[in-house]
Amino acid sequence: MRIIIDSTDKRMTVPVIDYLTQAGYEVHGLCFSGDRPLNREKLKKIHYISRRNTVQELSEIFIPYDPCDVLIAGNPDVIEAVNLIKPKLKYLLSTQESVGKAVNKRELCVIADGLGLRVPREYDEPCCPMIVKLNVSENARGKPAERYRIIHNDSELEAARPFMTRNADNLIMQEYVEGPSVGVSMLLDEESNLVDYIVHERLLEYPVTGGPSAACRSIVDTPLAEQAYRLLRALGWRGIAMVEFKGGALIEINPRFWGSMPLLLTAKSAFFENYIKTLYKRHAVITPEQAPYLPYKIMVYFPQGLLSVLSLLRLGEIRKAASGLKILILGKEGIFRLSNPKPFFRYLRTLIRRDSV
Repeated sequence: MRIIIDSTDKRMTVPVIDYLTQAGYEVHGLCFSGDRPLNREKLKKIHYISRRNTVQELSEIFIPYDPCDVLIAGNPDVIEAVNLIKPKLKYLLSTQESVGKAVNKRELCVIADGLGLRVPREYDEPCCPMIVKLNVSENARGKPAERYRIIHNDSELEAARPFMTRNADNLIMQEYVEGPSVGVSMLLDEESNLVDYIVHERLLEYPVTGGPSAACRSIVDTPLAEQAYRLLRALGWRGIAMVEFKGGALIEINPRFWGSMPLLLTAKSAFFENYIKTLYKRHAVITPEQAPYLPYKIMVYFPQGLLSVLSLLRLGEIRKAASGLKILILGKEGIFRLSNPKPFFRYLRTLIRRDSV
């Protein structure tokens, strides 16, 4: 059996590739032209594809593969192309109809509200405090922080006007929900039955004003897991997804690979082995009451975790900075491994190049 995985230039796939190769699988990588796989020593073969001709090039790439080979897709462009191609491989993906509902925040909130989930209030007119963000951000380029604005007062509202004008046709204004950020990452089979999942809470963010996770911890939160499963099942979901909550309210669904994915391995989850078992109909179905991972395992990203702590110090948040430093000491770095350090240093180089542009 050969396994093809995409997004090999992203840090979250590094430990997954390590895990699969250590399990004895032959792993092949997909990567867009111009990008470089971070964990290329572990990849038996690397396929480069262009963004302009993804469907045709993937069709040709898939021809030599057998029906017993496995595809793990987490890039939205690849997912859409695979749904069009329908290659003779084993894979588990939701339909574009389900994905479309999941990534449309306004439509998703209507569905979730009907299921009894708490959703942020939507505003027709600016009302501080609020968050203004892209209603559909799935194919948006740029950093996540460039896709929204948090507005507390009139001066921040004025500063956000260019963003709001530029994205007027794809904008949603919602109440700004405060509280812990929690993600529920799930694997569902072809009948939308729950196969595996993990719940994590964000411990550090960078930027600290509301950026991606810089440190996170596995936790047990059965009520949120039940809500996430209810929502995904209502969408007829198949495959993997991460449902994000903040302060107990639904924020969004991430239908692709998520940044905290290495926590699965830190928490000793069999998520990707169960993905393969599901494709071969050898999986077991579980309930949200059965947490199939180790809780309270911490995963950190360097340098983002350290930068988050330094930012807290600059803001005078001494207690939060001290707590963050403890998290960095106790946590396990997401991609660095003594047995395979090259991907970590390649990732650092990409950060330096990106920030110098």
